[in-house]
Amino acid sequence: MPFEQTVHPQYRDAEADGLIGLKGAMHYFQDIHTWFMHSLHKGNDEIPEKYGSAWVYTRYLVSLSQKIDYTDQISLQAWMEPYRQPVLVNVNMLLYQHGSVAAMGKIENCVFSLERQRPQRLSAIEFPDNVPEEIPNSIPDFVRLEKTADGMTERYTRTVRYSDLDKSNHMTNLRYIDMFQDAYDKAFWNQFDAKQMELCFLSQSREGEALSVRSMQNGHDLHFAAVHADGTLAAVAMFR
Repeated sequence: MPFEQTVHPQYRDAEADGLIGLKGAMHYFQDIHTWFMHSLHKGNDEIPEKYGSAWVYTRYLVSLSQKIDYTDQISLQAWMEPYRQPVLVNVNMLLYQHGSVAAMGKIENCVFSLERQRPQRLSAIEFPDNVPEEIPNSIPDFVRLEKTADGMTERYTRTVRYSDLDKSNHMTNLRYIDMFQDAYDKAFWNQFDAKQMELCFLSQSREGEALSVRSMQNGHDLHFAAVHADGTLAAVAMFR
């Protein structure tokens, strides 16, 4: 059975139109994954001290069916897919409001060694074997974004600050969507009206470093890249 949680929508997650869209849905999906892992005593509140490890998100996908308002509660569901290799795992998520699915999504993540700075098997945190389950769903698969900034135009430079950091001492994943959205103004996003996004995290962004935020539009797809000073990629994204 999926892990379930009911919450009240928060205005802090609203976009410029006052409603909750892709960014807010991504926040709730990270919340439900966090609560899911905490319920198993395998969350980032415990495993850094106990195992020297932390959950690190490597990819997000969010698909929006309708914007979220404040007249009804939000019901969230999350479950872990059966994993076919020992490091990367997917957690599927559904967000219901007004009796229907308002958003669906998927998180790819892994357990990361804080000392060795590399992914680990789930067995490193004694993760229980009976958690993953196969549940039929219509959540889209990851798009498999191209890991390149070729052909993109630089929009601005984003410096990583203290408030961007999480317990792993790199820029928290939730900051990336803000960073990419800030490459364009309100008028652009009102016209583009993104319904789906995918983020792929490739390397950590540290306090004080400046990231080059670049983008390129290809029809209905808007591609982004965050580039380190040495030319390597921190993340790529696509809004559709």
